[in-house]
Parts: sequence; structure tokens; C-alpha cells
Amino acid sequence: MAGLLVVLSLAPFSCAPLAWIALVPAWWVLARSESVQRRPFRYGYLMGLIYFAATFWWISDVTALGVFFLIPYLALYPAFWFLLVTRFLKPGAARSNPAVLVQALAAAALWVTLEWWRSWFLTGFDWNELGDSQATSIAFRQLAAFGGVHLLSFLLVTVNILWAEGLLAMVGSLREKRVLRPSFPFAAALFLVALGFALGAHHLFRHRGESLSAPLRFACVQPDIEQIVGGGNAETFAQRMQNALDLQVALSLKAIAGHPRLLLWPEATIDEGVFNDRGMNEAVESVCTKYDGYFLLGSQDFDIPHRKLYNAAYFFSPGGDTYDEYRKVYLVVVGEYLPFGNTFPILRRWMGIGMDFSRGPVARTFTMAKPAASFAPLICFEDTVTWVVDRAAKLKPDFFVTISDDAWYTGLCGQWGIRQHLQEAVFRCVEHDRPMIRCSNNGITCVIDQDGHVVDRFRDGHGRDIDSAGIFKSTLRYYPAHPTLHEAWGDWIVLLSGAVSVILSVPFFRDRVRRYRSGRKAAP
Repeated sequence: MAGLLVVLSLAPFSCAPLAWIALVPAWWVLARSESVQRRPFRYGYLMGLIYFAATFWWISDVTALGVFFLIPYLALYPAFWFLLVTRFLKPGAARSNPAVLVQALAAAALWVTLEWWRSWFLTGFDWNELGDSQATSIAFRQLAAFGGVHLLSFLLVTVNILWAEGLLAMVGSLREKRVLRPSFPFAAALFLVALGFALGAHHLFRHRGESLSAPLRFACVQPDIEQIVGGGNAETFAQRMQNALDLQVALSLKAIAGHPRLLLWPEATIDEGVFNDRGMNEAVESVCTKYDGYFLLGSQDFDIPHRKLYNAAYFFSPGGDTYDEYRKVYLVVVGEYLPFGNTFPILRRWMGIGMDFSRGPVARTFTMAKPAASFAPLICFEDTVTWVVDRAAKLKPDFFVTISDDAWYTGLCGQWGIRQHLQEAVFRCVEHDRPMIRCSNNGITCVIDQDGHVVDRFRDGHGRDIDSAGIFKSTLRYYPAHPTLHEAWGDWIVLLSGAVSVILSVPFFRDRVRRYRSGRKAAP
């Protein structure tokens, strides 16, 4: 039940209120079931399998083999939470109200520590953390400005455990005294929910009385080009590449008829480089010569002298006279590089991955005139990676621009994967008080404001925002960014949770050492 409730709270279902009660069943069995207390890892792993199999099954569209490794691996984290909570905290043993509160906070610290570990260990995969469930909650998602998604996870776990203990206490009072009254844990949970809501609602009014920036008119091309992979007939492959370029050029010429100040193409949709391949070069030149605005597009960059390949974003000035480049700094494992691929070449043949991409050096910004503005470019999944956006935000851009492909996910898989991608991006805007323009190959192309609200998005004539081609025209206006606590202190809640987790482990391991020593002394 706990695993199912977490799944329903995340995209694409996005039933945010369910996250506030999702872990209640888990805590009840941890606190009251002897079989679960004897084998917590087994039951935690079951919850983890439900949690991650139901939220990440769509990765099979990219790599079926990867699913058999990823989901069983991710399921280990709830399993370890069950185990650590049972060993360190002994659920159900707290007799006083302060002890229950401390137990809830400690369990939340363990959860956040494990979520943080998941975000970087073995290259990291931090999608669908518990706090991400609040992406659709206008007030509660504002808490990310104070401590990131991890702060939301901490609050959710704490409240869940207090609900669970509070309801058990109220049921016990009803049985013994025939009186139903709110218990301290239940009241404490209500207080924390009210406090979080009030803080988030207050944050929504931070720009009251300020003036918006000058409007920036832009146009995004969403071409909905399917993944074009090599192999087969070379002539057919080249024709498909050319057809894809022709489609993007045709949509671009239609878009610039409205004279937007910024034109955007998505992340590299074909395996060609602006300055390496004739077809791509001619396509970009044909747009630049007819367009008097700024042009941002994704392309591969082949650094032939150094034998390196980059996933890049090119930013052309009006007329295409000058350009600037950003090289992606965060690479997607299996998608853009294969660990140990050079050591074990057979892995490349199995996975169908040739040359690895190289990492770009640093984050950067691009600047425009009339209106004067700067933005930080992000490529593909970089808008889901907290540390990448944190580094970009330190350059003080006015807004973010994400160009993404996402064409690996189509149909039902796209409805899950692409919507989860958007769910992650929402929090980057809140964490840094900056809006974001997202231009994707097949969805979701949209504008996210500084509060994390999707204010405008591409939809075709049938109302579809995924697996559909067209042009998205809109206007961006924003307030000057306010420094946020997350921007200044980063994931401080993770440091605090990690320290608490270490402190909790000390008595457990100390007792183990004592038993070991006493056993050795008694052995003779």
C-alpha cells in the first residue's frame, strides 16, 4: 500500500496529497508487526520494487536490459530505510510524546540521507524522490526555495510518521477511555503541515510591488522527429536525416514570420554537427540569413583534432554573424557514455553504444540585447540535476533555457517519462527564483515561471503536448531573482540529516562491538 500511494503521488498521476499519507501503512507495520521487525529488509524491498517498478518501467523504451538492473538496485533504498529504522529507532518503542517526535525526525533524516546517496552513487539517479510529489502543489513546492526537494522529503516523512503514531494513539484512547481526542503526534503533524503551507504561501508574495522585465517574444520548434539511428541502407538513412532537417527549417521559417526575438530548436535530434556536416550547416545558414533575431539550437560537436565528441548548444547572433557555444557538463549514463566501455569493448556491442560523449568544462550564460537579458542553457536532463543548475545559477542569469530531445520515449512511455522530466524541472525554477523556457523535440515544450507554475505550453489542434509537431510562440516576462536559502546554503538539510544518521548509528555499532568483545572474552 505504501509503495502504491507513493506511485500515485508522482507524475503522471500527480496526486500530491497522497504523499502526506503514503508512508503511514509502512510505519504501522514497522511499529506493530513482529514479522516485519524480524525481516525489515525483505518488506522494505517489496515496497521499493512497487515504488520504482511502477515509476521507472518506461526506461525499457531506451534499454530493456537496463530495467533489470536499475529497478532492483533502486528498490534497495526503501529496503535499507526499513532496516535502519528498525535497528536504530525501534519503531513502536517510544512511550512519550517528545520521544515520538524525535523518532519521526530521525526517521526522516535517514530517508533524506538515503535519497541523497541515490542522487550521486553509481552516477546517480535522483528522479522521483518523495519531495517531487509536490510539484503540482502551488504552496508546498515553494519550500524547495528554502532547502530543495530534500527539505520537502524530510517534511513529508516526518508528517507521515506523526500521522501514523497519532492515529494509533487516538484509536488506543477510544478503546480504553471511549473518548476520541487529537493526540500530540496528530496535532504536531497538523502544525507542521500548516506551517509548511503558510511558509510556502508567504513565499508566493515575495515579488509584490516589483516591476516585470521587458517582454521577450520567442518561438520554439517542436519537430517530433523520431530517433534516427545508423545501420541499414546508407542512402535511406541520409534521406531521413535530410527530411528531419527540412522539417525543422520549414517550421522555423514559419515561426520567424512573427518576428520573435529568440528562436529555439531542441537538443540535437540528428547525428550531425553544425560545423562538421554539410546538411546541418546549410540548414542553420538558411535560417540565420532570413532571421534578424537570436537563434539557439542543439547540435553535436565533433572535436576532430582531440578526437572528442560533445553534446552542445550553439547560440547565434542576429544574422548568424557570430556564435557562442555551451558543451553539456552532465552526461547520461548508457545514453551518452558507457562505463567501462573502453575496458570491455564487448559491452559496446551488446548495448549498441559507439563513441562516448565528453563532458563540457563549465556552466555558462548567453546574453542578448533589446531586451537586455542573459540565460543559462541546459541540455537534456540537466534541468533535473540539482548541482548542474546550482552552478549555472551562480552566474546570475535572468532565466534558464532547456533544450531536450526526449524522443526516446514515445506513446505510453512518453506520458510517464516526459511528464516526470517536467516534474523535476519545476523545482529548479523554485530553488533559484528564475523562470525556464523548455524546448523539446516531442514534448513538453513550455514556460515555467518563478513559482514553478507552467504558465504556457505547446499544444496541437487536438490538445496534445507530446508526440506532436508544431510551433510554440509565447512571451516571457519575469521579476528580478531574489536570493534563496537553497541558493545560498545548498542542500543544508542533507548535511543535517547525514549528521543525524551518523549519530544514530553510533549506539548500534557500539553495542555490536561490545557484544563481540564480550564474546571473545567468554570464549576461553
